[in-house]
Amino acid sequence: MNGIEYVVREWSDVPADNDWLTRNEKTRLNQFRFEKRRRDWLLGRWTAKNALLHIEGIPAEEIGRLEIASTLMGAPDPYLDGVPLDVGLSLSHSHGRALCVVSHDVDHPGCDIELIETRRASFVETFFTENERQLVEDADPQFRDTLVTMIWSAKESALKVLGTGLRADTRSIGVTPADDPVSSGWYTADVVAGDKQQLLCFWRVDGQFVLSVSATISAMSRTCTLSSSLATRTASSIMIMQKEHPTAIVSAPVARA
Repeated sequence: MNGIEYVVREWSDVPADNDWLTRNEKTRLNQFRFEKRRRDWLLGRWTAKNALLHIEGIPAEEIGRLEIASTLMGAPDPYLDGVPLDVGLSLSHSHGRALCVVSHDVDHPGCDIELIETRRASFVETFFTENERQLVEDADPQFRDTLVTMIWSAKESALKVLGTGLRADTRSIGVTPADDPVSSGWYTADVVAGDKQQLLCFWRVDGQFVLSVSATISAMSRTCTLSSSLATRTASSIMIMQKEHPTAIVSAPVARA
């Protein structure tokens, strides 16, 4: 069985001291000129390390053995005791909250977290495809902000899977959300990159935020478990039996910590 571990943390979770950072990370932290950038960076590293603790079976008190470096393209690059970890990892942050996904089975997962807020019509016109713009136009006005945020988040997480990020034209990614949730508030969306590559996105609303997790169809077509540890310390497991895209059979046992 393959799986993706995802963790959500808030700025208030980050320790006041920096003892959990490696020497290299402390050096990088001191290079930031602006406080917001420092906070975002610290929150992202804390969230990523918490995700890795569980999947690697490392005691919490040994969190300082982990290091989150960056690739030449700016993607997070995890290490343990100075040795690269063979793990897929993606990281995102927004307005004081961060999301990280890690997996030993899915090589290049992508994730994104976005605050649900009103975006102007010009935003939709500039960054969305014609089909997406029609979806937004036809949507219930009360759902519009969530829909726009979800489509944008799915694009962001899918572009991370493809390794391009926002350097690519966001209109090269087409997002079609499904109507019904698969389980416990999770929905799916079909994502098509260009004319060929298909991806699958799982997304949900978490308070005032949208979370999205994307991977290629081949990676998601096997049995997959999404395990979560949220900032509220609520844990859930979502078993996704993805047999034939886009049909999903889901069971969702939930445990409260």
